[in-house]
Amino acid sequence: MEMDLRILVKENGGVPVIELGGELDAYTCSRLRDTMIEVIENGNPTVIVSMLKVEYIDSSGLGTLVGGLKRASESNGRIAVVCTSPQIRKVFEITGLVRVFPLYESEQEATNDLKTKVA
Repeated sequence: MEMDLRILVKENGGVPVIELGGELDAYTCSRLRDTMIEVIENGNPTVIVSMLKVEYIDSSGLGTLVGGLKRASESNGRIAVVCTSPQIRKVFEITGLVRVFPLYESEQEATNDLKTKVA
């Protein structure tokens, strides 16, 4: 059974949120990359990536997030990740990406922290 990646771009307190659902892997990560580029190039270098509905992520998905962070950083932006799944969080911990991406329990927590650090 093949899972797809669902992407919804919305806003929370003036911060763009890319909400993901399904699987973020080698087959679907190009769609996330395109979405992140579009959001960042539209003048929103600080982005929240909500992974609350992501069921699986592989190294390609992680690489896409790192690429998005590099692009955001070039515009003085940041990427925060919202994730409560123990399996997904463990992938960030094992790879050491918890030191690169702040992980939050909710979009509101991420929004509040990002706005505090920007102000």
